Amino acid sequence: MIFSWQKLRFASLALLGASYLCIGYLISVSAHPPLAAVVIGIAPVIAAGVIAAWKSNIKFIALVACGVILAALYFFSDFLRNHIAWFYFLQHAGTMALLGATFGSTLSSDESALCSRIAGLLNKTALDAAYLKYTWKVTAAWTLYFIVSAILSVALFFLSSVQIWSLFATVLTPVFIGALFIGEYLVRIRALPDRKHFSIAETIQAYRNHPRG
Repeated sequence: MIFSWQKLRFASLALLGASYLCIGYLISVSAHPPLAAVVIGIAPVIAAGVIAAWKSNIKFIALVACGVILAALYFFSDFLRNHIAWFYFLQHAGTMALLGATFGSTLSSDESALCSRIAGLLNKTALDAAYLKYTWKVTAAWTLYFIVSAILSVALFFLSSVQIWSLFATVLTPVFIGALFIGEYLVRIRALPDRKHFSIAETIQAYRNHPRG
Protein backbone atom coordinates (compact mmCIF):
# COMPACT_ATOMS: atom_id res chain seq x y z
CA MET A 1 0.00 0.00 0.00
CA ILE A 2 2.82 2.41 0.90
CA PHE A 3 4.62 1.63 -2.33
CA SER A 4 1.44 2.22 -4.34
CA TRP A 5 0.84 5.53 -2.55
CA GLN A 6 4.40 6.63 -3.33
CA LYS A 7 3.93 5.75 -6.97
CA LEU A 8 0.65 7.67 -7.07
CA ARG A 9 2.25 10.69 -5.40
CA PHE A 10 5.18 10.63 -7.84
CA ALA A 11 2.87 10.30 -10.83
CA SER A 12 0.70 13.18 -9.56
CA LEU A 13 3.71 15.44 -9.07
CA ALA A 14 5.06 14.52 -12.50
CA LEU A 15 1.70 15.28 -14.11
CA LEU A 16 1.42 18.55 -12.24
CA GLY A 17 4.94 19.55 -13.27
CA ALA A 18 4.35 18.64 -16.90
CA SER A 19 1.09 20.60 -16.92
CA TYR A 20 2.79 23.66 -15.48
CA LEU A 21 5.54 23.48 -18.10
CA CYS A 22 2.96 23.26 -20.87
CA ILE A 23 1.08 26.23 -19.45
CA GLY A 24 4.29 28.22 -19.20
CA TYR A 25 5.16 27.48 -22.81
CA LEU A 26 1.70 28.36 -24.11
CA ILE A 27 1.57 31.58 -22.10
CA SER A 28 5.01 32.81 -23.14
CA VAL A 29 4.34 32.32 -26.87
CA SER A 30 0.90 33.92 -26.76
CA ALA A 31 0.46 37.53 -27.88
CA HIS A 32 -2.33 38.19 -25.38
CA PRO A 33 -2.91 35.24 -23.01
CA PRO A 34 -5.94 35.05 -20.69
CA LEU A 35 -5.41 36.75 -17.34
CA ALA A 36 -6.21 33.53 -15.46
CA ALA A 37 -3.47 31.71 -17.36
CA VAL A 38 -0.99 34.48 -16.56
CA VAL A 39 -1.87 34.26 -12.85
CA ILE A 40 -1.31 30.50 -12.88
CA GLY A 41 2.00 30.96 -14.68
CA ILE A 42 3.47 33.52 -12.30
CA ALA A 43 1.90 32.18 -9.08
CA PRO A 44 4.91 29.96 -8.15
CA VAL A 45 7.27 32.93 -8.55
CA ILE A 46 5.06 35.10 -6.35
CA ALA A 47 4.71 32.34 -3.75
CA ALA A 48 8.48 31.81 -3.66
CA GLY A 49 9.03 35.53 -3.20
CA VAL A 50 6.54 35.75 -0.33
CA ILE A 51 8.06 32.71 1.40
CA ALA A 52 11.56 34.15 1.02
CA ALA A 53 10.35 37.48 2.40
CA TRP A 54 8.73 35.74 5.39
CA LYS A 55 12.00 33.95 6.19
CA SER A 56 14.09 37.08 5.66
CA ASN A 57 15.88 38.90 8.46
CA ILE A 58 14.08 42.05 7.30
CA LYS A 59 10.68 40.41 7.18
CA PHE A 60 8.54 43.55 7.42
CA ILE A 61 10.40 45.44 4.68
CA ALA A 62 10.51 42.36 2.45
CA LEU A 63 6.79 41.69 2.85
CA VAL A 64 5.97 45.34 2.13
CA ALA A 65 8.09 45.10 -1.02
CA CYS A 66 6.16 41.98 -2.04
CA GLY A 67 2.92 43.86 -1.48
CA VAL A 68 4.10 46.73 -3.67
CA ILE A 69 5.10 44.29 -6.42
CA LEU A 70 1.75 42.52 -6.24
CA ALA A 71 -0.08 45.85 -6.45
CA ALA A 72 2.00 46.84 -9.46
CA LEU A 73 1.24 43.54 -11.17
CA TYR A 74 -2.47 44.12 -10.56
CA PHE A 75 -2.56 47.69 -11.86
CA PHE A 76 -0.36 46.87 -14.87
CA SER A 77 -1.95 43.50 -15.62
CA ASP A 78 -2.84 44.47 -19.19
CA PHE A 79 0.73 45.57 -19.86
CA LEU A 80 1.99 42.32 -18.36
CA ARG A 81 -0.32 40.24 -20.56
CA ASN A 82 0.89 42.07 -23.67
CA HIS A 83 4.56 41.57 -22.73
CA ILE A 84 4.41 38.24 -20.92
CA ALA A 85 7.32 36.82 -22.91
CA TRP A 86 9.56 39.52 -21.43
CA PHE A 87 8.46 38.56 -17.93
CA TYR A 88 9.40 34.94 -18.53
CA PHE A 89 12.65 35.95 -20.23
CA LEU A 90 13.78 38.19 -17.36
CA GLN A 91 12.78 35.50 -14.87
CA HIS A 92 14.67 32.73 -16.68
CA ALA A 93 17.81 34.60 -17.70
CA GLY A 94 17.97 36.41 -14.35
CA THR A 95 17.61 33.19 -12.38
CA MET A 96 20.30 31.42 -14.41
CA ALA A 97 22.69 34.36 -14.06
CA LEU A 98 22.04 34.66 -10.33
CA LEU A 99 22.60 30.93 -9.76
CA GLY A 100 25.77 31.06 -11.84
CA ALA A 101 27.08 33.95 -9.75
CA THR A 102 26.04 32.22 -6.51
CA PHE A 103 27.82 28.96 -7.33
CA GLY A 104 30.80 30.64 -9.00
CA SER A 105 31.47 33.00 -6.10
CA THR A 106 32.22 30.01 -3.84
CA LEU A 107 34.96 28.46 -6.00
CA SER A 108 37.90 30.08 -4.22
CA SER A 109 38.73 26.80 -2.44
CA ASP A 110 37.59 23.20 -2.16
CA GLU A 111 36.13 23.81 1.30
CA SER A 112 34.23 26.97 0.37
CA ALA A 113 32.60 25.54 -2.77
CA LEU A 114 28.82 25.53 -2.41
CA CYS A 115 28.47 21.81 -3.14
CA SER A 116 31.17 21.12 -0.53
CA ARG A 117 29.13 23.03 2.06
CA ILE A 118 25.97 21.15 1.12
CA ALA A 119 27.82 17.84 1.35
CA GLY A 120 29.09 18.92 4.76
CA LEU A 121 25.50 19.44 5.92
CA LEU A 122 24.53 15.96 4.77
CA ASN A 123 27.55 14.12 6.16
CA LYS A 124 27.98 13.63 9.89
CA THR A 125 31.76 13.31 9.60
CA ALA A 126 34.35 15.70 8.16
CA LEU A 127 34.89 15.45 4.40
CA ASP A 128 38.29 14.26 3.21
CA ALA A 129 40.39 15.94 0.52
CA ALA A 130 39.20 13.66 -2.30
CA TYR A 131 35.55 14.30 -1.49
CA LEU A 132 36.11 18.05 -1.28
CA LYS A 133 37.95 18.04 -4.61
CA TYR A 134 35.02 16.23 -6.19
CA THR A 135 32.42 18.61 -4.75
CA TRP A 136 34.48 21.58 -5.99
CA LYS A 137 34.33 20.13 -9.50
CA VAL A 138 30.56 19.63 -9.15
CA THR A 139 30.20 23.28 -8.11
CA ALA A 140 32.25 24.35 -11.12
CA ALA A 141 30.10 22.21 -13.42
CA TRP A 142 26.89 23.78 -12.11
CA THR A 143 28.45 27.24 -12.44
CA LEU A 144 29.31 26.56 -16.07
CA TYR A 145 25.83 25.20 -16.80
CA PHE A 146 24.04 28.21 -15.32
CA ILE A 147 26.29 30.69 -17.14
CA VAL A 148 25.87 28.93 -20.48
CA SER A 149 22.13 28.66 -19.89
CA ALA A 150 21.86 32.41 -19.19
CA ILE A 151 23.85 33.24 -22.33
CA LEU A 152 21.73 30.88 -24.43
CA SER A 153 18.55 32.37 -23.01
CA VAL A 154 19.60 35.88 -24.06
CA ALA A 155 20.81 34.74 -27.47
CA LEU A 156 17.70 32.72 -28.28
CA PHE A 157 15.34 35.44 -27.06
CA PHE A 158 16.85 38.13 -29.27
CA LEU A 159 18.14 36.10 -32.22
CA SER A 160 15.42 33.45 -32.71
CA SER A 161 11.68 33.16 -32.42
CA VAL A 162 9.90 33.36 -29.09
CA GLN A 163 8.67 29.79 -29.68
CA ILE A 164 12.23 28.44 -29.81
CA TRP A 165 13.28 30.48 -26.78
CA SER A 166 10.23 29.37 -24.79
CA LEU A 167 10.88 25.72 -25.64
CA PHE A 168 14.39 26.10 -24.25
CA ALA A 169 13.40 28.11 -21.16
CA THR A 170 10.17 26.46 -20.04
CA VAL A 171 10.60 22.88 -21.23
CA LEU A 172 14.24 22.00 -21.86
CA THR A 173 15.76 23.82 -18.87
CA PRO A 174 13.97 21.64 -16.25
CA VAL A 175 14.86 18.55 -18.31
CA PHE A 176 18.54 19.56 -18.44
CA ILE A 177 18.66 20.30 -14.72
CA GLY A 178 17.05 16.94 -13.92
CA ALA A 179 19.52 15.19 -16.21
CA LEU A 180 22.44 16.94 -14.50
CA PHE A 181 21.24 15.86 -11.07
CA ILE A 182 20.89 12.26 -12.21
CA GLY A 183 24.18 12.30 -14.10
CA GLU A 184 26.06 13.76 -11.15
CA TYR A 185 24.60 11.15 -8.81
CA LEU A 186 25.70 8.32 -11.11
CA VAL A 187 29.18 9.82 -11.53
CA ARG A 188 29.49 10.27 -7.76
CA ILE A 189 28.74 6.60 -7.15
CA ARG A 190 31.56 5.62 -9.49
CA ALA A 191 34.02 8.33 -8.44
CA LEU A 192 33.49 7.85 -4.69
CA PRO A 193 32.35 4.23 -4.36
CA ASP A 194 33.17 3.80 -0.68
CA ARG A 195 31.34 6.88 0.57
CA LYS A 196 27.82 7.33 1.78
CA HIS A 197 25.64 8.70 -1.01
CA PHE A 198 22.56 10.84 -0.53
CA SER A 199 19.55 10.95 -2.78
CA ILE A 200 18.80 13.78 -5.17
CA ALA A 201 15.85 14.82 -2.99
CA GLU A 202 18.09 15.01 0.10
CA THR A 203 20.64 17.09 -1.82
CA ILE A 204 17.99 19.54 -3.03
CA GLN A 205 16.55 19.86 0.47
CA ALA A 206 20.01 20.53 1.89
CA TYR A 207 20.53 23.29 -0.70
CA ARG A 208 17.19 24.84 0.21
CA ASN A 209 18.14 24.77 3.91
CA HIS A 210 21.64 26.11 3.27
CA PRO A 211 22.01 29.59 4.82
CA ARG A 212 22.49 32.32 2.19
CA GLY A 213 25.17 34.94 2.56
